[in-house]
Amino acid sequence: MRCFDFHCQGESHKATDKVCQDYSYSHIDEDGLAIAVVCDGHGGKHYFRSDVGARFATEIIANNVREFVNNIDETLLVGQPFTQQAAIQTEIDRQDFRKERPVDNAFRQLFASIIGQWQQRIEQHAKDNPLTEKENEQVEEQYKKEFLSGYKLEKIYGCTLMAYVSTPKYWFAFHLGDGKMISFDREAQWKEPVLWDDRCFLNKTTSICDSDALNEFRYTYQGDGGFPVAIFLGSDGMDDSFGEETNLVNFYVRVAKSLVKDGFDATFADIKETLPLLSKRGSQDDMSIACVYDETKLTEALPKFILWQIAVTKAEILSVNKKIMDAKDRRSSLELSGSYTDKSRIELRYAQNDIDRGYAQKQQLLKKMDILLKEYHGNAFVPYQDEVGIAEKERVLVWKMEEHPFRVHLVWEDKK
Repeated sequence: MRCFDFHCQGESHKATDKVCQDYSYSHIDEDGLAIAVVCDGHGGKHYFRSDVGARFATEIIANNVREFVNNIDETLLVGQPFTQQAAIQTEIDRQDFRKERPVDNAFRQLFASIIGQWQQRIEQHAKDNPLTEKENEQVEEQYKKEFLSGYKLEKIYGCTLMAYVSTPKYWFAFHLGDGKMISFDREAQWKEPVLWDDRCFLNKTTSICDSDALNEFRYTYQGDGGFPVAIFLGSDGMDDSFGEETNLVNFYVRVAKSLVKDGFDATFADIKETLPLLSKRGSQDDMSIACVYDETKLTEALPKFILWQIAVTKAEILSVNKKIMDAKDRRSSLELSGSYTDKSRIELRYAQNDIDRGYAQKQQLLKKMDILLKEYHGNAFVPYQDEVGIAEKERVLVWKMEEHPFRVHLVWEDKK
């Protein structure tokens, strides 16, 4: 087993001289215990010490899960199938209560310990660290009053959190708030191992600073021999930079492939260089990533990761093909209509532009596809082809005169 983690200041934080409010951690102990943690401090004006809160949460989680693993009755987890548990608050909303077994009580005690120790830690930090000169200048008056009175102190230090823990016999993961946790199995199939919480939407998220935080933890465990080949934890700055979830997954697939083909050092160096650029081009937010992976099993699964990328790229090509054919149908319909109005002429140009853009996009996808096919098949690969092709003959708009001398219309014709 190997692991890594990295967190960096977001582009918007650089512009406003705001510290990185994310924190990450990963470690593999000598006894095979693997831990990965990502905590994301809240970014609003109210949360002016959330960077400290995220660091405290990370340290407390790491310490508590070690104690949990050392003290739990292993029979509660060993032999258990893949089991996902939603937040208790979700069960309350649905009136569907399931957390009644000893294993659920054990996790609840773990989460309560994390929250309790975090609250004690931030209270002590606030007592030992009065407002700095910078905080006095930048923090709004109402939040400074709350800090000095100790009212809503949790908000000032608030953060989200996620963690993955594995032992040689079982693994578990838990999540409070947003961000994404993505795992891969031996078939290179991915999933979010911990159930999503629909209350995490847009800029709203559950948090360790919530009054009902204990009921907002969701978690997963497995002890029947099934382990992720690799699992990635990322703050919301990561998934917000990629938009569609498949794009985020593809990034992690590329990292997994690089770990196998380029090695740990080169891959980690690339991550440290890439994440600040992703923030600049994407979310502008702080970026955090933590990963635990099985080097041997990941190497064995490499061909299946490539096949997954081939399947995704083919789906993208088919989607572009449909856009091209739909645009061609619109063009043909306009040409057959015989209309010569300004509106028809504009619509005809729009249709042609959509066709041209589609083919340009497809050419880029075909380059990507051929690289993947060569990666999988070697020099025996055959370039990808389909009936839509990669381009059409260059066409120009011409006025077409019909038999009636006063009736003309625009058509596209192949350029001579």
